[in-house]
Amino acid sequence: IGIADDLIKRPWAKLNGPEPVAITPDSGFDRQRRLTTAMNMAPTRYYVNELVEEIGSLPTVAAQIVGLATDPNCNLNQLAKIIRSDSVLTMRFLALANSAAMARGQEIRNLRDALVRLGLRRVRNVALCMGMHDLLPSEEDSGGLDRQAFWKFTLATASCAQSLARLRGAPADEDAYLVGILHTIGVAVLDQKAHRELARALDLADQLRCPLCIAELEIFDFHHGELGGRILTGWNLPTVFAEAIEFYPEDYDVEEISGEATQLVGLLREAIAVTRAIGMGSNGDGDTPPRLAELGGMLDMQGEELVALADEVDREVGAMSHLLQIDLQGGGYFGEAMQRSQRAVARIGLEGFDEAIARDRLEEELATAREIQQRLLPGRMPQWEGYDIAAVNRPCYQVSGDYYDFVAHADRSTSLVIADVSGKGMPASLLASNLQATLRALGTVHTSPVQIFTAANETLYESTDAELFATCFMANIDRERHQLRYASAGHNPPLLLHADGSCQWLPPAGTALGMFSEMEYKEAIVELASGDILVLYTDGVTEAIDGDGCEFTEQGLETVVRQHSGDSAASIVAAIEKAVITHATASRDDGDGEASPAFPRGEAPTSDDLTVIVLRRE
Repeated sequence: IGIADDLIKRPWAKLNGPEPVAITPDSGFDRQRRLTTAMNMAPTRYYVNELVEEIGSLPTVAAQIVGLATDPNCNLNQLAKIIRSDSVLTMRFLALANSAAMARGQEIRNLRDALVRLGLRRVRNVALCMGMHDLLPSEEDSGGLDRQAFWKFTLATASCAQSLARLRGAPADEDAYLVGILHTIGVAVLDQKAHRELARALDLADQLRCPLCIAELEIFDFHHGELGGRILTGWNLPTVFAEAIEFYPEDYDVEEISGEATQLVGLLREAIAVTRAIGMGSNGDGDTPPRLAELGGMLDMQGEELVALADEVDREVGAMSHLLQIDLQGGGYFGEAMQRSQRAVARIGLEGFDEAIARDRLEEELATAREIQQRLLPGRMPQWEGYDIAAVNRPCYQVSGDYYDFVAHADRSTSLVIADVSGKGMPASLLASNLQATLRALGTVHTSPVQIFTAANETLYESTDAELFATCFMANIDRERHQLRYASAGHNPPLLLHADGSCQWLPPAGTALGMFSEMEYKEAIVELASGDILVLYTDGVTEAIDGDGCEFTEQGLETVVRQHSGDSAASIVAAIEKAVITHATASRDDGDGEASPAFPRGEAPTSDDLTVIVLRRE
């Protein structure tokens, strides 16, 4: 074939470097090198533009869903009406909303609530995934592409990219999922429109032990990334997605694509490496995949974190493959959690029904449980010289899975604690009370948040089911040195607004308590200057959704805190609570001249528990 040695190496030199786009003689291939290679090739009868025209647009329903869900001003009622026109599609969205990963202990009984829970980005991604799935030919027509291995790889890469985005603190993990799903769309199109030539490219990649994109250049004079980028452009998807999918297989100059696309490319490349290393299907590459033992160094992750990542990928692949009705045999990708979700959806039905009226006895018991739980919260705020502190806990139901606390230690120091237990309602409140008692007991022995988390994690792991876990943030305050020594167990990053106006989000680290045994947690120290404001919160604040599915976001929280930075801690807490509730009850005109309420009458104004602690150094 005449491909030089440097052409058959991976199209990128490293996974997690600060400059993943630098072009070096041995880091992959660039466009100029492709032109040189193409001069020695036989001409091909396939051209990118022709293939894009043959594919055309998305299926009608999927295109309507994508168009609405991509619009930040999307009307949720109109979106639900379009989805209801397809009963199979309706069932799929209900199933996903009631899956173990999304349900949080509460069943969804109608489509609109399912869409609110999923969020617009996930709805868009599911629709695109199903549209891409419809592009693939039947197995007997395939020209060498193993459909089962292909979909296993695609779904796993998408899930892995999303998980890595969360670990990296990237702002849009659902965008990473979408790029993971669609990065192989060019392969799917080639399998449909040029399956014989694709089969040759697959064989060539295997013979030369090189990436599929290198072999595709020899056969087609373009690779599937270019084709995929053109298709997404034709579907009128945002440019950032088309750029990420077109450029991820190759080296490129920094100025060629946006910074957001560069970030998505980095996440996608990492996800591909992880997916190939754990053997989740195949993307057609013929070179040797990374070894699982090497991934920790490449991704700067511990072994336990990689295991957790692989387990999450396994669950996500099972969930999405079930929705797409793809049978991925041999690997246990359909676990008991998905079976329970399937049974729940079958029992509830498509249209759902009104919530049953709660019995008087149950209401009385829940009211009592609420009273007990409120008594377990701190009765008054600590009185610290030079500090002002306030907090609030607002459950979305009678009892809460959130809590806050001030843990006293033997050396007379105190730690701030905020926690969020998986699920809602009574099961979550019981585990929250258990966790609170555990941390208080451990606080009499240890002062280090890391030591406390390590012991608490083992206690919860041994005493709870796998579906029950808790995110937690603990900060020990040295009021003499004005230092905050903290650790995070998968909790939302707290906001530290400095007196000079600069903003710092304390980075999350570690895994939620109770998920895995023998986890290690990291500790960090931050200085508190005069006038600094620390805000601890649960995801019920930033993920509060309005009637159109838009979240309150971290930016919304920062805006409120800045507006009230000169107020007392209690005033800041009240302002945050008011802003979140106002956002959650907001609605937009549904097209008939009347504004539809964000939540049905009788429901809580927020769809999740809301807890906030504000500490201000005066």
